[in-house]
Amino acid sequence: MKKVILTLTLFVVLCFTANNASAKGIIFYSNGEKAEIATKLPDHAIINDEHVNIGVMYKQFSIFWVPIWNYGETKHVLINDKKDTYYDLDDETIEILKEDFNVELPQKASIGFWNKIGGKLIWCLVIAVAIAGYWITRKDDTQERIPEEMA
Repeated sequence: MKKVILTLTLFVVLCFTANNASAKGIIFYSNGEKAEIATKLPDHAIINDEHVNIGVMYKQFSIFWVPIWNYGETKHVLINDKKDTYYDLDDETIEILKEDFNVELPQKASIGFWNKIGGKLIWCLVIAVAIAGYWITRKDDTQERIPEEMA
């Protein structure tokens, strides 16, 4: 009887002195503006002592560095080689760049294959493998087992 009372007392004390704890998983995600180089410009295309190229700016959500969703509008920008500084372009400046550097730019900026479709293919593959793994293990669990007395 003393052990039961001691155990219950210990249990009550632990319940009232317990700290809140929660496990947090780590998910690497990014959300915001992304830029990629669309057209390389010659070495003499320099702004603020940095070489620039014509790029595409867009907004993107990604998980574990794999793009999931692109949103917002895409636009042409000038971007430096480090991809940390960009300069907005208007239609007049784009026409000047086309003439000066003899480059062809589409009217609407377009995102590359990996950022547009590639990430979605990877995530679809991961989900398909997870579902297939679930179905394979489920079939193993649902098979009828022969009772040991009958075997």
